[in-house]
Amino acid sequence: MNKNTFAFASELTDQDLLSRLERLAATERETSAELVAHLALHEMRPSAYAALGHGSLFSYCTRVLRLSEDAACTRIAVAR
Repeated sequence: MNKNTFAFASELTDQDLLSRLERLAATERETSAELVAHLALHEMRPSAYAALGHGSLFSYCTRVLRLSEDAACTRIAVAR
């Protein structure tokens, strides 16, 4: 976590902190859905990640996107 982000959050009132958490969770859900949609399309174009030296979408997700192995597996399964 960025220290500035933590410092900013630590100065919020309780109500502002709760509101911000709700907005961040909503944004995360939207971003996750968009990421999965892009992974689904990326899987249909293996030449895109192969051109970068990756033999699989899993390799691309863990090495380039820096997702954990579990996160990569979960998102790829949902994308499929």
